[in-house]
Amino acid sequence: MTSINYLFPPEQVESLPTWRFIVHFRVPAEYDPASLARAIAGLRSAQWKIVTFPFGLDALRYDAASESIGVPIEVTEEQRRRPGSLADYESDFWKVCGHMAGAGFVGDIYYEAIDWAE
Repeated sequence: MTSINYLFPPEQVESLPTWRFIVHFRVPAEYDPASLARAIAGLRSAQWKIVTFPFGLDALRYDAASESIGVPIEVTEEQRRRPGSLADYESDFWKVCGHMAGAGFVGDIYYEAIDWAE
């Protein structure tokens, strides 16, 4: 069973200063590098409405200390101001989750709002 743990109040997403997030997918068993390659291929082939991957998909790595893979995602300020941006964001968020789950990352998900240096 997968659970989503938010590191910010989800009902306050529209009041966050940026829509920059890291979605951490816990690796439920021994890590298999081929599963990350499958996830990246799925993410690369998807059609994204509003989400971008600011560091590129090739930057995704397994973190042995946390036994997770962090996927940085972002919605630019310009895109965020568009009508319907929250619905587009939520649709893309679930696509990210689906591609990661399809590659075998079905453990807990930790969802973190951050603001990295540009």
